[in-house]
Amino acid sequence: MDRVSGTSLKTIREFYGLNQSQMAKKLGVSQPMISKIEKDEKVLDEDKLSAFKDHFSELFLRNHIEPANQKLFYRKLSSINKTTLNMFESRINLIHNVIDKSLDIIDIESDKKIPQIDPEVFDLDMEYIATEVRLRLGIGRGPLLDIVKKLESFGVIIHFFNYDFISEENRKFDGVSFYVGGIPIILINGKIPNSRKVFTIAHELGHLVMHFDSIINIDRDIEKEANNFAAAFLAPEKDIKSSLRRLTMDKLEELKLEWNISLSALVYRAYTLGTITDQTLRLWMMKLAPYRKKEPNEFKVSEPKLLNQILELSNKETNNSFFKELGYNIKLQEELFNIKNESKVKLKIV
Repeated sequence: MDRVSGTSLKTIREFYGLNQSQMAKKLGVSQPMISKIEKDEKVLDEDKLSAFKDHFSELFLRNHIEPANQKLFYRKLSSINKTTLNMFESRINLIHNVIDKSLDIIDIESDKKIPQIDPEVFDLDMEYIATEVRLRLGIGRGPLLDIVKKLESFGVIIHFFNYDFISEENRKFDGVSFYVGGIPIILINGKIPNSRKVFTIAHELGHLVMHFDSIINIDRDIEKEANNFAAAFLAPEKDIKSSLRRLTMDKLEELKLEWNISLSALVYRAYTLGTITDQTLRLWMMKLAPYRKKEPNEFKVSEPKLLNQILELSNKETNNSFFKELGYNIKLQEELFNIKNESKVKLKIV
């Protein structure tokens, strides 16, 4: 009988949104038994896990899944439902596992990398840090019209996920970022509007650039730092400040198309640059509230390509057995990476 890995069992359980008692009932064992199996203190017959074979094969059950235990940057708040949080983090661990294994097969060669900057060295001056990052990424003055293409050219893996249990309204899961083997990863909720995607990518870039150190002063608000970095990175003060005076709705919509930034982000930028007051900011946010789901004049955002290229190359180098060896069935590949099963020949009747 092959031994079921404790980390694999926990990943499966959390993937399906089950607690230990619910998993125990499904498998016909006790809850303490599940707890001991997940700690690798007891053995479980893998035949009992046949109910989960749509997503996970027998090979997955024997593999040790290394959790993405480095810092994950996202709004991990106490208000998040624990089941939803577990379902989300299990998928992060599964993606982390795939990227980690792919780096054993291929080398991502690039002389260009995003910088890592300790913001305390620069007195938490986000304007200066964002300007420095733009300089190091070779971004000139004015709008950054394709943030996805620019960051991918510096080896940042970006992926737009699409999970049924996370809606576009759930802003706590707009994005998440972390490193795998030194490679920066940004995962973005594919359901959110494109204008929100851009700001979220810049926000997560701020985390990757500034919050890599394991020791950060508890008095610092890293979410606010990332927001201020994103605003300064997307709209440098010298280039946009004069345009953010005497704002009107028409003017905001014009600036949105010029800068590829959401209306709310432009208003927030005006506030951080001091061209509007606290009271005016609140009034604008009330006025823009109806556009939270969909803003006017939405622009296009490039689809990320780097991750798909890595997966295709990993599969090629393993004679199309990469996902098979990991134990990721087709349905799991589709959910995690939007990979469609093209094995069937399509017949078009005319």
